[in-house]
Amino acid sequence: MKRNTSLRLSLFTKLVLLIASFSIVPLFAVIGIFIWIHPYALWQGILAMTAISTFTLAGAFIFARHLVKPMQALMRGAERISHGDFSTIVQVNTLDELQDVAQAFNQMSEGMRHFSEVRVDEIVSEKAKTEGIIYSSEDGIILTDQEGHVQLINPKATHILNVTEESRDALSGRPVWSFVKDDRLAVALRESVQGDRPKAARVINLSAENVRRFYSLAVSLVNAPEGSSMSYWIVLVLRNITAEKELDQLKDDFLQSLTHDLRSPMTAIRGYLQVLSEEMAGPITAEQKKMLNIMENASTKLLHIISNLLDSAKISAGKLKLSLTEVDLRQLAPPTVEILHAEAAKKKITLTLDMPEMMAPLKIDPSLIERVVVNLISNAIKFTPDGGFVTVKFLDLKDRIQCQVADTGPGIPPEFLDRMFRKFEQVNGTRGGTGLGLSNCKNIVEAHYGEINVRSKAGEGSAFTFTIPKGLEQNERGDVFRIRPSESTASQAA
Repeated sequence: MKRNTSLRLSLFTKLVLLIASFSIVPLFAVIGIFIWIHPYALWQGILAMTAISTFTLAGAFIFARHLVKPMQALMRGAERISHGDFSTIVQVNTLDELQDVAQAFNQMSEGMRHFSEVRVDEIVSEKAKTEGIIYSSEDGIILTDQEGHVQLINPKATHILNVTEESRDALSGRPVWSFVKDDRLAVALRESVQGDRPKAARVINLSAENVRRFYSLAVSLVNAPEGSSMSYWIVLVLRNITAEKELDQLKDDFLQSLTHDLRSPMTAIRGYLQVLSEEMAGPITAEQKKMLNIMENASTKLLHIISNLLDSAKISAGKLKLSLTEVDLRQLAPPTVEILHAEAAKKKITLTLDMPEMMAPLKIDPSLIERVVVNLISNAIKFTPDGGFVTVKFLDLKDRIQCQVADTGPGIPPEFLDRMFRKFEQVNGTRGGTGLGLSNCKNIVEAHYGEINVRSKAGEGSAFTFTIPKGLEQNERGDVFRIRPSESTASQAA
C-alpha cells in the first residue's frame, strides 16, 4: 500500500513540474528579455514572474490532479479485487480514454464476480456430493495427516472403531489410534501410518470368542491442502471382509478334505498300475502295456493336481512346514526333469537341462523344490507349441542358487504378469489345471527366503526364474532362518 501511494505522489509531482515547465519557462524567457531591454522595469518584472509562477503552479496542480484522480480510482479498485471484492465499480467521467479504461475495468470486475459465483456454486455442489458419498459409504473412511491426527472420519468408521456419536467431535486433531479400544486395531492403524512409507494394505483379525470379524485396511496418500506444514495426508479405508474370509475358509477346508480323501486311493491305484506294468501279476500284451502307460501318465498328472491342492490347503492353514536337507542339485535336478521328458516328447518339444559341472550343496526341502521345478516345467510344456523348446538352467551364484525355466511359447499378456502368482489365477483362454501351481511355487520359494518372478514378451516365450539363498538353517522347533555370509564369518572370527 505504501509503495503504491509513493508511486502516485511521484507521478503527480512529475505532472505538475512538467506542466509548469512548459508554461513558466517561455514566459520567464520573455520577461527576462524585456528586463534586459528595459532595466528600469526590474521590480515590475520580478512581480510579474512571481504572479505568473503562482497562477501557473496552481493551474498545473489542478490539471495534474484531474489527470491522476481517475488513475488513483483504478488502482484502488484493482487493490479491492486482489482481496476478493469483485463488486468494485470505478466511477470515471473524464470523457476521454481514461473513461474507456474504467468501463473496461468495470466489465472485467463484473465478469470475475460472475465467474466467482459460478465457481463457488460448483465447489459447494461438489463438496456436498463428496460428503454424501463419504458419509453414506459402507466402508469406514478416515483422513489423517502424517502424524495420524484425524482430519475427517465418517460414521461407519466411528462404528468400527467403537466411538460414540457424542465423542465424535472430540476426535479431531488426535492420533487415530489413541481412541481405539481394541489393541489389535490400534496397532494396525499406527503401523499403517507411521514409518518411512505407509503400508499399502493389510488384513486385521478382530475375531472374539464365537464371533469372527475380519477387516481389510487400505492406505493411500493424497496431497495436503495449501498452507499445511505437511507434504501429504493419509486416507485409511476399513472394509468388512468377514464374509470373504469365511468363504475362503470353507473353500480351503473343502480342498483339504478332498485332497486327503483323493490321495490315498490314487496312491493305491498307482501301486497296482506298477504291479501290472512290471508283470508281477502275470504277463501282459504290448497293447495292454501301452494302455497301462497311458493310465500311469494320467494318474501322474492327477496326483500332481492333488499335491497342488494339498499344498494350497496347507499354506492357507499355515501348516506348510519345511524339512531342510543338504542336497546336491546335480543329483536332484536330472531325475526331476527326466520325469517330464515323456510329456514333452508327445508334443515333440525339446526339453534341455543346463547345469554347471560343480555346484555347492544347498539346504532345501527337496520334495517341495522338486515340486516347484515340476510345476514350472509342466506349465512351460503346456503353453509351448509342438516342436518348441523348453530349457531348464541352473546357476551357482555367490550367495544363492538360481533356476530358470524358459520356453518358446506365445508369451503372457502384459496385463496378467502382475497376477500370475495369485491363487486360482489363469490366463484367459487357457484350460486345464487348478490355477494353484504358480501360487504354491511362490509360497514354497518364499518359505525358503527366496524370490520368484516372470519375464515374458508376446511372441517370444516366457522365462520363470526363482532363487534360493545359501545359508539356510532350521532349529529344533522347525523354524527356518538364514545365516548370511557376513554373519557366519563374524561368528568364525569370534
